[in-house]
Amino acid sequence: MNNEKNMPRILIAGANSGCGKTSITCGILKALTDRGFHIQSYKCGPDYIDPMLHGHITGTECRNLDPFFSTEEDLKWLMAKDSRNADFTVAEGVMGYYDGIGVSCEKSSHTVSVATGSPTILIVNVKGMSHTMIPIIKGLISYRENPVKGVILNRCTKGLYEMMKPVIEEELGIRVAGYFPEKDGVHIGSRHLGLMTAAEISNLDEVISLLGQTAEETIDLDLLLDIGRKAEPLPVVEAPAIPEKKRTRIAVAWDKAFCFYYKENLEILEQMGADLVYFSPVLDTELPENIGGIYLGGGYPETYRRELSENVSMRAAIRDAARAGKPVFAECGGFMYSCKNLIETDASSMPMLGLADTDVEMTKRLSMQFGYVYVEADRDTPFFRKGEVIRAHEFHYSRASRRGDACTMRKSTGRSWKGVYVVGNVLAGYPHFYFHNCPEMARRFVDLAAGRET
Repeated sequence: MNNEKNMPRILIAGANSGCGKTSITCGILKALTDRGFHIQSYKCGPDYIDPMLHGHITGTECRNLDPFFSTEEDLKWLMAKDSRNADFTVAEGVMGYYDGIGVSCEKSSHTVSVATGSPTILIVNVKGMSHTMIPIIKGLISYRENPVKGVILNRCTKGLYEMMKPVIEEELGIRVAGYFPEKDGVHIGSRHLGLMTAAEISNLDEVISLLGQTAEETIDLDLLLDIGRKAEPLPVVEAPAIPEKKRTRIAVAWDKAFCFYYKENLEILEQMGADLVYFSPVLDTELPENIGGIYLGGGYPETYRRELSENVSMRAAIRDAARAGKPVFAECGGFMYSCKNLIETDASSMPMLGLADTDVEMTKRLSMQFGYVYVEADRDTPFFRKGEVIRAHEFHYSRASRRGDACTMRKSTGRSWKGVYVVGNVLAGYPHFYFHNCPEMARRFVDLAAGRET
């Protein structure tokens, strides 16, 4: 019995952050979707915003492939699970191709491409150079064993591309799969946490359409499809079954203020017996009926702090639910909403939920307590047991006057700090958790919501 299947795919990696990966990836996704392909996309690393752009284009929810959260076997399993019904798969890398934890190559886009056997296309920003691009590309493709099969020249004119393509292919023996020119009007807005979300860009469809047209004109999509079809087979994986009878209903905050969720997290909660119902802390005045728990994910609560603060009935409903013992799982943006007051950089303050005994103040710079962390439980709680270690991620332009004392966060450098509030059945903290690597935490959350012993 053949337990493998051909799943055509490519991974688009960059020489560095800011080299144009997202714009070019979005252009390719749009062009292939317009050709009628059912595309499954992925984003390497702990990103929430790029996946929203991918999903807006393809109509299929993007998934994360994070080598810090997942083993190499898990990465292959995750890709196989969600690509099994797609015509073609496109994964977008993170940072530079070899940029991993700290200054190492460990847990990088290179790790993902090798682990999943995904033919890789390098994006190189060649603005301001000609022949010098050859040693740069050579260094990237020869540094380590890798599945790099092609290169796209970004911020490149048609004339330069036509001159350099045959030279690069002759010198390096690698295919040049096209170029991407600089064009006015092709810009995805940004803010302190990165790109703006898909829902916040008023002319997104216009921008995406232009990116797709450009990709169709300047990138050899047929070559990319051919390269992808030569990818090694992946194991046949069936999606885990979702129980027909749900044990409990969990309310998930989902609106313009809260939209940072791993799709895998939501599915795992469903697989463990949760029936997810969505609500808006910004617009709704009450929680969904008959819920057993509340999930407050990440997002931009600071941008909508006035609406959140002035929605007094929703704040009261969440507080009442927490006082009644219903579990509240609040991470990063959800933690900020759970605090007593949210303070802007101008010192103006607005009251929030008050579930965590701290104020949170916005900062103009990224917190130094950011990146991948190992979260070790310092005491037993309803969500984890003392000594358990969970991999997580932090990224925030704010600081809490008190971060909680249920856990110790440690970085690979050895730096550590205390954090995470657990009071009763409320968990609130900066770390984002990925339930695929901590299923027991997800199970305990669902069991708490169902009124079961954890």
